[in-house]
This record gives sequence, structure tokens and C-alpha cells, in this order.
Amino acid sequence: MKIISARLFCASRLGAAALGAAIGISVSGAATAEITRKGSWPELEPKVSLEVSGEPRNEALKRVAREAGWSLLLNLPSGDVVELHIQDQPADKVLELLLADGSYVATRDGDLIAIAPAATAPRSAPEPRPAPEPPVSPAVPAPPSPGASPDDAEDEADDEDDDAEEARRTSRGQDRFVTGGSLRIERGEVVHDVSVIGGSLDVWGTVTGDIDVMGGSTHVHEGARVRGDVATVGGPLTVADGARIDGDVDVVGGPFRRGERARIKGDVNNEVSAVGDSGPGAKGASALARRAGNAVTRTALLFAFGAVMLALWPRRMETLKVEIAARPMRSFALGVVGVLGAAALAAALCVTLIGIPFAVIGLLLAVIAVVAGGCAVLETAGAGVFGHRTRNPYVHLAIGCLGLLLVSGIPYVGGAICAAVALIGAGALVATRLAGLIRPKPRGDAATGPYRTAP
Repeated sequence: MKIISARLFCASRLGAAALGAAIGISVSGAATAEITRKGSWPELEPKVSLEVSGEPRNEALKRVAREAGWSLLLNLPSGDVVELHIQDQPADKVLELLLADGSYVATRDGDLIAIAPAATAPRSAPEPRPAPEPPVSPAVPAPPSPGASPDDAEDEADDEDDDAEEARRTSRGQDRFVTGGSLRIERGEVVHDVSVIGGSLDVWGTVTGDIDVMGGSTHVHEGARVRGDVATVGGPLTVADGARIDGDVDVVGGPFRRGERARIKGDVNNEVSAVGDSGPGAKGASALARRAGNAVTRTALLFAFGAVMLALWPRRMETLKVEIAARPMRSFALGVVGVLGAAALAAALCVTLIGIPFAVIGLLLAVIAVVAGGCAVLETAGAGVFGHRTRNPYVHLAIGCLGLLLVSGIPYVGGAICAAVALIGAGALVATRLAGLIRPKPRGDAATGPYRTAP
């Protein structure tokens, strides 16, 4: 086993820094070390400080990249056990020390770095490190050698362009698309755009593109990085401490949890439901006033929807009201069974691409029907409280909506009552066959049975 030990120390705070390294290498048949850099490398790299003891070289490389803000694509064996004790040293110098046991090629594209042995790296001429003096004039192609023709020079230039494009495509990762299942991006894995429908997503590695998740939970774990935007619909989003998102965050129909040390550079939508966010809009009286305003808006929309249903289908709403008043517990039980059955049917349809549009349309219609059933429950409750004063169904609906607004503000109890209203309304729809929209199948004459006898 080869053991590489590097000790780097910072000498002064006044500006003069000295690098002291003690490197001991025991190699049988040692080769000349050579690090070939490709791509655009800046003159000044960020300084890193870390302690590594008894870990393989690849793990040390990953920790250096994490401290420097890089994304690494390694095509190397795990390497020997390494011990590092580094304080405020340039990251590229530490990278060269860790690769000092052989010949390697490091190809860079922004913050993405691909490292491979020189024997298996793409064939191209070594590129010198760019000079620090700006501006840099365009490179002039070198004249062909005396024994080479112009066509050979053009072919070699085309090969270099193809190799650079291949390295860039490999470093950014491939797109991932999953339907009806969960996806996990492992630590050290690099992917591009990620899309998940009907499943959860766990990100431990690097996503160089965007993330889109519908109908599932999303968790960006510690040490993970997303270079693009993150958008979720119908599920929670959690950004843990130490995670990084360079783009915007949009959360629709789900809670948003953010760690105190999570880094999000772009804009964040859904700040009201953010947990752990220390922003001024998430605390104090402003947050309470915002939640109260949202509750009043939802109640007003619910009353408007119920009024439209009463105006267009008064008989069907009366059918639901009679069923709810006569058998409320039966309606509640049927609502639980109906919701579970609808969820199972939607999950079965989401398994195939053809069934996804039908599942989406069915869920939208089910939501509209459940809201209509909830309006019938509120009208029934309002009639029970204020029915001795007036028989106007709109007044009964308004009183029921007002009572729901007041009760919904009670912690825990308000949520349970809102769920009970929705389930009772759904059960009344099941018991009345969607308020008479689905007619029962005729059973035939009682004397002759379901079959008619020929004369």
C-alpha cells in the first residue's frame, strides 16, 4: 500500500504565504508524474482547509471539490490511503499533490472537472494554462509540420473539437425521467435535467440542470447541489443544511422546509409555508395577517362556488342535503372508502404514460365534485343553525362558510373538521350516485325477472 502524506501550513496574516509540503511516496517501478490541464482554469482558485486521515484518495478528492465548490467526474481507481492536514491553501495545488503519483488529464468546464488517467483520456494536445494578462488574443493555428499536409492538420483539429464536446457532455451528466416511481441521485453522481411524475426524489449528488417533480416529495440532502431551478407540484420540498440550489425554487400545493444553512441563490415562492426560514415574512404579525387573508379568500371562493351550484342545479344540491341530514355517519364512511378507491385508481393509471392524462382529468373532476359536496354539507349545517329564521339556501350556505372559517383557525381541530366536511360531502356523492347523474340500472319486472319471456 502506498501512503501519501501532505502537510500544508499558512505562515503569515500580513500577505506573504509560504507552502510547505512533506510528501512521502513508496512506489515499485515509479513513473514520472504529469498533470495535464484542459479547458479554462482561473488564475486564482479558492483556498481550502480540511483534515483527512486514513481515507482513500478519491474520497479526499471529493472533499477538496466540496470545499472549493467544484463538481468532479472521476475515472480513477480508489487509490491509496491519504492523510491531509491543510489550512488555507489553493484548491488546484492540493489537487496536483493528490495526483502526484502518475500522469493524469484534468478537463475543466466552469465548475465541472473531469479527471482520468492519461492513457485513457481523450487524445488531444496538452493545452497550456492561459496567461493572466487580459485581453487574450484569439489563438492562431500552428503551421503544419514539414511532413504533414493541410488536410491532416484539419482532421486533427476536428478530432480535438469532438473530444472537447464529448468531455463537456460527459461532465454535465444525462437527463433522468421517471414516471410512477421514485428516483435517488447518489452521492458523487452527476445528472442533468431530472423529471419525476408520481414518485419521490432524493438528491445526494449534483444536478447540473433543472428539477421538476409532480405528485411526490422532493428532498435535497446535505452536500447536494442543484445548478438550475427546482419546481414541485402536489408534494413537499425539503432543502437540508449544507445543500445548495443556484436557481429559483417554486413549490405549489405542498409545504417547503429549508434548513438554516441551506444556500438558495434564486427566488423562493411559497414563503408562507416555509419551515425553518428566518426571513421577515415568515414570522410575526405579518405572517398571521397573511394566513388570515388567505383563509378569508378561500372561504369567499367556496361560497361563490356553492352559490353557482345552487343556482344551476338546485334539485341535485337538495338531494345531497337530504342524504347528509338523514345519514351523516354513513356518508362519512362512504367518503373514506371513495377517497381511498379514487387514490388507488389514480395510482394505477399513472403507471403508464397513456393513463396519466386520464388520471389528471379524473382528479380534477373529483376535486370539483368533492367541493360541491362540501358546499352541500355547509348548507345543511347552516340550515340546522339558522333554519328557523329563514329558508333562503344562500343564507344557509353563507352561515356554514362563516362557521367553517372560524373553526378552521383552531389548531389541529380545524384541520380535522375541514377533512370531515370533505369526506361527508364525498360520501353523499357516492350514496346518491353523484346526486342522480348516474342512473341505476333497471332490474326488470318483479314477476318475470330481469328477462322478458317471448309470447
